[in-house]
Amino acid sequence: MEIGKVVLRTRNKQTLAAFYQEIIGLKVITNEANQITLGIDGRVLVEMIEIKHGNTPKQAKTGLYHTAFLLPNRAELGSFLHHLLESNYPIDGAGDHIYSEALYFRDSDGNGIEVYADRPMSEWQRDEFGNLPMATNEVDGDGILMAGAELEWSGAPYDTKIGHIHLQVRDLEATRKFYQIALGLNLTTEIPSALFFAAGDYHHHIGTNIWAGQDLPNLGELETGLAFYTIQTEEEVNVIAERFAKNGITFQEASDYSILVEDPSGIVIKMISNSKS
Repeated sequence: MEIGKVVLRTRNKQTLAAFYQEIIGLKVITNEANQITLGIDGRVLVEMIEIKHGNTPKQAKTGLYHTAFLLPNRAELGSFLHHLLESNYPIDGAGDHIYSEALYFRDSDGNGIEVYADRPMSEWQRDEFGNLPMATNEVDGDGILMAGAELEWSGAPYDTKIGHIHLQVRDLEATRKFYQIALGLNLTTEIPSALFFAAGDYHHHIGTNIWAGQDLPNLGELETGLAFYTIQTEEEVNVIAERFAKNGITFQEASDYSILVEDPSGIVIKMISNSKS
């Protein structure tokens, strides 16, 4: 399983697209009247839907906490940090999470962004149950810059992808049941205010938190922010549908190879099966 793309609603697609081109280093793939997609070599990572009369949320709501772009190695992260500093784009912070090193900032609409690189999996520290600890240590910024000193940044590397998506949810227990049971993911890290889920032994493909408060309202259809995100899976659509039906999850088969579903916080997910059999 992997996160495919993140779809955002915006009041100005050209302005937001310029951020993802100039700061993240993505390329425009399609540009239509009210929609634009960006990615790498034809792989769409971010899509923007323009709602000219949309509104910016006035309070915290369920939806996107951040989109996390995974770079292939520490050297590429160092090259990106050089680029970010040279661009004078404001950085919100950075964190050494033991299994990864990450930079945090926001796009021009205020959507959270993480750009990170994983450490080799052999270096990840797990507890006796195989779970990963939650830690945010000080980043070795100089070391990251030195690692990328020989690389000249010229845009996002070819194998950049969305490593994970982090969501702002309203109820952790309902979120746990949905992502573990209905989606079949592993709970890899748990703290009182956040849960992290993954397919296989990755640290997390989906993060969830209640840091903005519990019982948040849904993001409105005319508000800017996350419209939906996609999950690419090897499971066949009928297998996904059977599991949703078994657990009383309402869903819609969007096509022969995709399903639309809402999580307990009203966040829309498009499950896309890579298996066409």
